[in-house]
Amino acid sequence: MILPSLLTKDIYRHKNGLKHINIVNSEGFSALFVVNTPIFDNSGVAHGVEHMVFRRSAAFPKPETLFQLTSLTDAKINASTFADTTYFHCHSQCYHTFILVIRYLLNGLFNPIFDAEDLRCEIHDGHDKGVIYHELIGIEQAEQKSTEEKDKKSFCYGGISTSIGKLSLNDLITFHQRFYHENNITLLTSNADIKQIANLLTLLPKQTNQSQQIKVDVDKHIKKSQVYDSNEHKKKYPQAINKLMTLYHLLLNDPDYQKMYDYTEIESANKPLVIDTENLSPSHLISPLITLSNRLIKDAKNDRGIKKSASKPSLPHLFTTLYQQAKKSLTSNELNHQRNQACACDQHNALWLVNIGDTEQEIANITSYIISAYPMFLAPRYQGLCYATQALTIENSAYLAIYSAFDVNSDTRLKEVNLCLLRLSQDNSFINTSLALAKIKYCQTYQVNNSQVINITSTHIANYLQILANSPHPKV
Repeated sequence: MILPSLLTKDIYRHKNGLKHINIVNSEGFSALFVVNTPIFDNSGVAHGVEHMVFRRSAAFPKPETLFQLTSLTDAKINASTFADTTYFHCHSQCYHTFILVIRYLLNGLFNPIFDAEDLRCEIHDGHDKGVIYHELIGIEQAEQKSTEEKDKKSFCYGGISTSIGKLSLNDLITFHQRFYHENNITLLTSNADIKQIANLLTLLPKQTNQSQQIKVDVDKHIKKSQVYDSNEHKKKYPQAINKLMTLYHLLLNDPDYQKMYDYTEIESANKPLVIDTENLSPSHLISPLITLSNRLIKDAKNDRGIKKSASKPSLPHLFTTLYQQAKKSLTSNELNHQRNQACACDQHNALWLVNIGDTEQEIANITSYIISAYPMFLAPRYQGLCYATQALTIENSAYLAIYSAFDVNSDTRLKEVNLCLLRLSQDNSFINTSLALAKIKYCQTYQVNNSQVINITSTHIANYLQILANSPHPKV
């Protein structure tokens, strides 16, 4: 049985009805929200709601929020939609960051904004825009090349590229109201402060009660179709999230857990939770990150130490061929002692590459985090013109790469990189407000002392960006 190893006191129910399971270990702070979302057709509506949860909420109204959180902190945030379940999960080694991300997820899950323009950008506008549309095209092309036989009887729970644009705002709102309520979601965490999460829940707008008949129908479907392939999940998720997923599915099959109704009831703490406003600062960095930066700087001054973050980012396998092409071109330039850019693209993907000097590794890494958080750089993603875009260092910080995946116009995206870098180099406000977080993330990732980067200033970052922007631009 599972329950003897998981103490009853670690299984809670919050005042609003949300079931919460917390475990204690020494592996940082993690959270997994499991939403029962049975799929009855090929519309992709569950996939659409998943994306909209991440896009905007009343508390976090800017579509760049997710990417600024992941670019300037060690937080790993993601979600997946399956045939009967949608998972939302996060992990961080820093508790302050973890709580900010939990707050972001709670607001997205329970109070998302469904807007017509967001629908066109995040799902499909019927033409070239749509993050999910570009994602599905990439998946379908990969499946055509695959030798694996697909189960024709199952629904395409992510949707189909040729029909995903038929989803309406009403479809998304109805699905969200039906399934995204506290009694249909389970939260699993590791090392969380239960009462602090209870405080965050009290700040959420009240939700209308769902009918009992809907709950019965959902439970019936889940019990029939719930299948968990632990080996498949291990390939896709971080180890900390895999552990929470494994625990959840073990509990689902534990009869003692299924019959359990004596949960520890959690009330919010008496002390008020101070929340800063969400308005954009002049720097266009969301204000909670500025607050987080000030707190982490204070912790660093008090010698509380910097914990190692998760593994370093790597270039997606999708770009292997393009990377080899760009690297070959760049290597020939290096032989002539030139700093030059190298670009490579195909019909749907674009890669920009530049070499990093031996003395530039610290500043290149820090700059890559700032680039990835810059609203102008992120615009093609949240406008629905590509599926993903990021700046990162690769091959032990030998190269700085910028990529755009499943892009509507990969050739154009490469031509815009230099302009974006130049604009960022001139945006002193954004560099100033994001630099402290970028330094902390670098120290976490590479396990170095803050003293190694303390002398890097916004002027250094701006100058480095100008050098990158003014490097000779190759023909695409």
